Amino acid sequence: MVQCSFRLPNADYLGFPATTKAILETALKAEDAGFDALFVNDHVIVDDSPRSEPWRNVYDPLMTLAYVAARTSRIRLGTSVLIMPYRNPVVTAKMVATLDQLSEGRAIVGIGAGWNEAEYAALGVPHGERGARTNEYLRIWKACWEPDPVTFHGRFFSFDDMHVSPKPVQQPHPPIWVGGSGRPSLRRAARFAEVWQPTPTALPDLIANQAYLRGYSAEIGRETPPRTRMSFRIIVSSITGVSASGSDRPPGLGTPEQIASDMNRYRQEAGLEEFQLNCHECGNLQQLLDTIDVLTQEILPKVDD
Repeated sequence: MVQCSFRLPNADYLGFPATTKAILETALKAEDAGFDALFVNDHVIVDDSPRSEPWRNVYDPLMTLAYVAARTSRIRLGTSVLIMPYRNPVVTAKMVATLDQLSEGRAIVGIGAGWNEAEYAALGVPHGERGARTNEYLRIWKACWEPDPVTFHGRFFSFDDMHVSPKPVQQPHPPIWVGGSGRPSLRRAARFAEVWQPTPTALPDLIANQAYLRGYSAEIGRETPPRTRMSFRIIVSSITGVSASGSDRPPGLGTPEQIASDMNRYRQEAGLEEFQLNCHECGNLQQLLDTIDVLTQEILPKVDD
């Protein structure tokens, strides 16, 4: 099976309420089905805008992953994405290291700078500083994961000869995945990430962004550009329906054959070797669980290995 991860329903964005039962049953099903990793979303406090509506009920990502770690044994556990500036970076570094210890080295930390200005305001973090804080917080994380005592001096935080443990199981640290497709995000991925994880992106834009990423990586002397694992949206309500048609049919909408064909186009034209599968328009938990069967039995076997 092509390398794929799966998003857990820790938020209401799927169309049905996020619950402990939904999170756990989906995690166990995805692990049994052979997915390599599970990912959760992040929002803390949101406004009444239409864009925020799916994020009004979101289980905390790191606590959710700790719970799932205790009930699974193999599958890796990540955030997609953790909005870095929302949280104290030293506290978060400790939480990620603790998750890596509790899961015996299965943590992945996907990060982003966020978009919701109202959420930033409610949390007391200047929205205009989100990029600078994200870059500095990544450096703080790496410092905190090095052997004690640790020292760091930056624009927002400074400390000398401090101790922060436990350290992560994975060395030098858990894999860092960077989301986003803007130029600052691409430069951040080039500097810090093992994996660049864009949101669903049209093929021409994905290819152009990959070229920019490779060019910037070479410019800063990074020999191996980050791997790309694009989020791929699957419209669950269409899978068992009639064939979708039309030149404007979005990728991920249609029959299993059409969805497999969409994924193959990304592999062939953009060299994409990995996918983060995000299901949308589920009516209930059972439909999501059934979709995992469709993915592993009818779609992914048709994706070129």
